[in-house]
Amino acid sequence: MMKKIFLPGIHGTAQFGEAIAQLEKQEEIQSVLIFTAAKSALSKEACDPIITQTSLSITGGVFPEIIYNGKNYDEGTVLVGIQSIINSLMITDFSEGRDVSVDISNQFGDIDPNGMTAFIFVDALISQKPKLFDSLYNLYGTIPRYIGGGTGSLEFKPFPSIYSNEGMIQEGAIVGMCELESHIGVAHGYDTISDPLKVTESDGNRVISLNWRPALELYTEVVTGHSKQEFDYEDFFNSVKSYPFGIAKLDSEMVVRDPFKYEGTSIFTLDNVEQGSYVSILFGDKENLLTGADSAFIRSNFKHLSKQSSTLIIDCISRALFLGDDLNKELQLLDPDNKAFGAMTLGEIANNGDSYLEIFNKTAVVCSMYE
Repeated sequence: MMKKIFLPGIHGTAQFGEAIAQLEKQEEIQSVLIFTAAKSALSKEACDPIITQTSLSITGGVFPEIIYNGKNYDEGTVLVGIQSIINSLMITDFSEGRDVSVDISNQFGDIDPNGMTAFIFVDALISQKPKLFDSLYNLYGTIPRYIGGGTGSLEFKPFPSIYSNEGMIQEGAIVGMCELESHIGVAHGYDTISDPLKVTESDGNRVISLNWRPALELYTEVVTGHSKQEFDYEDFFNSVKSYPFGIAKLDSEMVVRDPFKYEGTSIFTLDNVEQGSYVSILFGDKENLLTGADSAFIRSNFKHLSKQSSTLIIDCISRALFLGDDLNKELQLLDPDNKAFGAMTLGEIANNGDSYLEIFNKTAVVCSMYE
């Protein structure tokens, strides 16, 4: 069984260091996954001396909220000791033209991906995430199980938000390969309310035009037509929270893109939308989202869950904001035994079985793991 330690509230450096030392004393523990709520994040100067000097392999991130034993917390840290070694690669350079597949091959070239779980944590504010996912998928396909999320806070300001043995990382990513059997379920619960719309112009996560019309103009036309309410541009986040974009993928869950602001007539989403692709506008209410959470749990191969298994939940922070007090119902569906750990993230990273490796928005992911 994995060893979990929960540090509640705004803890200090001493408590964090003591938790690492406690796991270090257990001979069977070789690696640690760390999930910290942004309000409790230690400074790089305080954290680096601890995580760079430990003998344990360190992987993890800072997120808007964390999950521990059936509840979400906006303060605190969860540390999870693992008996297997997590072989990690830190990537801090995603500059134009750089081939990160070379780094991946050099780090993991001698590793058989069969039976491996890949933990991926990436700074939510970097725009070159697809470069990492494409490289991993081109090298290893669907052989490993991929699970992780976007790090950062709801302030959307850059800060060191990824844990590694080289210290806290900003504007980068960590990939950790670990010999763990895992089963992953992915679902969101949103339904399509528009015809497919061609993305006629986009730049990364900026959607400029849809069907050759200004993106915001066409989007608000569809949303107001469905909601029968006037669109509130001054409270854009609340106006769009039930209406994300969906990108259809063959044989997999529709990939959701979460609008979070607009400038002029352009809409910005949390992750990239490729020019020339087709998107639909989706709608979800609380009942839909809870149904999606139940589907994610079922797809995680729950029939094989046992007392020896551990459950990692990666859930979107925008689902938490949308569900409000009903988030506890979602967590109960994702984690009926109230024993899971994880994070409310800024983008969810997963492949659900035989599908392409994706970064999702507004999506729930359940990963059952066995050492």
